[in-house]
Amino acid sequence: MKRTIRMLGIISLLITMVFTTFSMQNETVSASTATELSPIADSYVNSGAVSTNYGTATSMVTKESAANDRSAYLKFDLSGLTGSSVSSATLRLYVKSLTAAADRTAYSVSTDTWTESGLTYSNMPAFGNPAGSVRVTNTGWVEFDVTSYVMSEFAGDEIVSLYIKDPIADNDIGIDFYSKENGSTQPVLSVITEPARFHPAPTDSTPFVHPGALFKRSDLERMKYMVDAQKEPWLTSYNQLKADSKASYDYVVRGNSSWTVVARGGIHGPEFESDVTAAYFNSLMWAITGDSRHAAKAVEIFNSWSNLTEMTGGGTEALNAGLYAWKLVEAAEIIKSTYTGWSASDLQKFKDMLVYPGYSQTSVPASVTANNGTFYWRIYNGDSGRHGNQDIIPFRAMLSMGVFLDNRVMYDRALRYFKGLPHRSDDIPYASGPSNPGAQSATNDYFDTFVQSKQTTVADWGYNGVIRNYVWSNGQNQESSRDQQHAFLGLGMLECVSDVAWNQGDDLWNYLDNRLLKGFEFMGQYNTSFVQSYPDQTTPWEPTNFIKRFDRTGRWYSKQINQYFESNFTNVSRGDFAVNRPVYEQAVAHFQVRMGLSDDEAKWTKRSRDYAISASGYEKTGFSLDHPGWGALTFRRPSLAAGDPIKGFSGGAPQFGMHVLPGAVEAENYDYFPIDGEGRTYHDLTVSNSGGQYRDDGVDIKSVSTNNYALTDLDNGEWFTYTVHVPVTGNYKINVDYEASNGNGSIKFAFDGTDATSNVTLPSTGGASNWSTYTVASNAALTKGVQAMRVFVSGTSDAFHLNRILISNSGAAAVTTDVSAAADSYVNSGAVSTNYGADTYMVTKQSTSNDRSAYLKFDLSGITGTVISAKLKLNVKSKSANADRTVYDVADDSWTETGITYTNRPAIGGAIATKPVTSLGWIELDVTSAVAAQNAGDKIVSLYVKDPIATNNIGIDFFTKENGSNSPVLTVVTN
Repeated sequence: MKRTIRMLGIISLLITMVFTTFSMQNETVSASTATELSPIADSYVNSGAVSTNYGTATSMVTKESAANDRSAYLKFDLSGLTGSSVSSATLRLYVKSLTAAADRTAYSVSTDTWTESGLTYSNMPAFGNPAGSVRVTNTGWVEFDVTSYVMSEFAGDEIVSLYIKDPIADNDIGIDFYSKENGSTQPVLSVITEPARFHPAPTDSTPFVHPGALFKRSDLERMKYMVDAQKEPWLTSYNQLKADSKASYDYVVRGNSSWTVVARGGIHGPEFESDVTAAYFNSLMWAITGDSRHAAKAVEIFNSWSNLTEMTGGGTEALNAGLYAWKLVEAAEIIKSTYTGWSASDLQKFKDMLVYPGYSQTSVPASVTANNGTFYWRIYNGDSGRHGNQDIIPFRAMLSMGVFLDNRVMYDRALRYFKGLPHRSDDIPYASGPSNPGAQSATNDYFDTFVQSKQTTVADWGYNGVIRNYVWSNGQNQESSRDQQHAFLGLGMLECVSDVAWNQGDDLWNYLDNRLLKGFEFMGQYNTSFVQSYPDQTTPWEPTNFIKRFDRTGRWYSKQINQYFESNFTNVSRGDFAVNRPVYEQAVAHFQVRMGLSDDEAKWTKRSRDYAISASGYEKTGFSLDHPGWGALTFRRPSLAAGDPIKGFSGGAPQFGMHVLPGAVEAENYDYFPIDGEGRTYHDLTVSNSGGQYRDDGVDIKSVSTNNYALTDLDNGEWFTYTVHVPVTGNYKINVDYEASNGNGSIKFAFDGTDATSNVTLPSTGGASNWSTYTVASNAALTKGVQAMRVFVSGTSDAFHLNRILISNSGAAAVTTDVSAAADSYVNSGAVSTNYGADTYMVTKQSTSNDRSAYLKFDLSGITGTVISAKLKLNVKSKSANADRTVYDVADDSWTETGITYTNRPAIGGAIATKPVTSLGWIELDVTSAVAAQNAGDKIVSLYVKDPIATNNIGIDFFTKENGSNSPVLTVVTN
């Protein structure tokens, strides 16, 4: 919607501070917009001088006393804001002076006709409900969260009037704020707006994507196919999952269908926790292996708990029920959507159990009591009196439950809460507020604790689980001053929320000016720099912009970040995330692969993921029920696979599914992206669909016949991405079904970022509607595994229209050859003239006293054909700890096994691949690029292996060629 900027006496100063963009393929796509507004009017009124106007004063006085009351008014014009909705609004005032620490509250003002030069106590407009509050303790900036009020005004007359006063009558504490007459210290309203939803918003009749909680069908298929192709790290992560006893179809179910009560930490709690984990693991195993015994085991677990009538949680019902429900429902969503062996009656019984004694969106059933009611009625309103993770977790469970139950109202209840929106008009209200601090009850160096003083004058107040209330504008979160373990838990839960929403077409990942990215970067820099140094961060990073403020409940005031634990200031929680808090695979998959952010833009998120792998291996299950785990298997995405493969649409919802080759791929079914896919899943030079058919992206599509579509108006430089699976490495024939009025257009195919064909000119088919099949490549070399297939258009624009892509076996088989090392040894900076060529193992270690690293040489003279794949396989003899090893190119092949020393060692080139070493036995490093180059050159490959981290002091020894079956191998696949 275009909004016309209005002039209201004084022009509003509008400064657009941040346009968040993501760069990919030289294309940018804007997300949230952050804008700072100066007031168009501000003043204060004085009950002791009822006719006096203070509009020209340089400060605004606020004080409630027996003699006279003074309070401030501010007005802002929202008409210049872009975007379709407000997601955050913060009033920032600069405290000039104060006589003591005290609260100040901002109230709504419905009348906007007052003027700065005319306002007096006698004519001041009435004020309404509290919109936000703050504890003022020092001079300087303070912030009021006024989001809900500004949201409503943006949707209304676009003028915001606010009234600031001491909420305590006769408190006699004066606080003065600078007015707009004071330049850099003038009041500011910081507003974040969101773009219009890219795809049409779903209605209550729009079908959900199934499976569609954490994982879609295409996600599950990606896991399966990567394991089938023995691709790393998916294979190693899968084997670790498989080794867990709870992932076995022989797992002995501990629940009992006669039980009706479960309590976390109490009756049947341990049995439930074990069973729900087993159900989740077995659902993944079923999806990956196709062995129905895993699915049957999950169903056995579901049925054993389907008679529950009471979920008891003590004083933390919402937290406990949410923790128990989310993983149970995730498993049930996978099984319900992919397995036919769960009977309709048992499935319905399980559904009924989740909402016992029955679902309602109008009121809480009268029969719900402390001893009667299960999961939904323990989580439906979150937890308005506790830390953020305890408010996030129940709504996180509710979001997946809404998907599983096909309940749009329930799903929206959770989604809207995370966004800080009011409840749906046809649903039960959220917890009201405001919630202010009462008497202080405790203090320490990191946070102060207060008695909660909760009111009910404002509906849908939104507590610590709302995204903007949990992750603050600088990236710290509400629990940063509590301890790092809980801060990781809350952030990890929000990324799971974001993936469920993303799978249903809603974007929380990039919401609020990329608030979650800021959260991950803040947590990563603070925690990872504590345990690992980097050239640009040699010492642990300490935040200099830590926000001091009350949380949304009013119970806690954050003072500084806490490296210890909430109630234990001896043990350190900082940096201890690699094992218990597996949160970074999921974040890297979104920010770097989906959104295409560079290593610098998501620097600490990626560093943290890589550090965790180096320190403890690929992500496992994490602490208790807190995380989904196994991120290298479940969340890792191939490069360039930003979107997800679809087979079509049904009822407006995408039908996700992998394109398996050989096979046909409909051109119009390029990968789906919930927000604007330009620069991610496609590049189209026009902003709209010129054909107006099939999809609402910017890609041009026309109808060919009933339920058959084609890409049209194809311009030079455009491209489209399709995620495909190649089961077998080999040569494939690529055909296209197309029509062309002339022979001036060209097409090219790339797989996994590597060209599989050149630009091939498509001949004329004799005009439009004359469809023909043309062979683009007869023997395209493809490597097995899930990967992005990208189709590029070049030549004269609109020369051809593309209907489908047909890929078949070419008949030429790929050849796999294992090449033994011709030479291997290691060198030692502590013994620069010593040769280790006859040793049975190679030492690699970077330490302060001496560095040791390995050299290997392979002779490719027996290799024929074009190299499709090359893997260096090394057998780990011993290691002192988990660490990475990197293989580098070596251009000089003249070294010999019996002559190489540290003194005469050849120089190394660029890094080729890095692999975490977490166990003894074989590891593989992908050296395809180096081997392909040398195979086309002198047929000799020299490689260098070392710890990429200087002075890491972790030794890893590899067997040499003197060890027979344990000797290094270079596995080369050619066409």
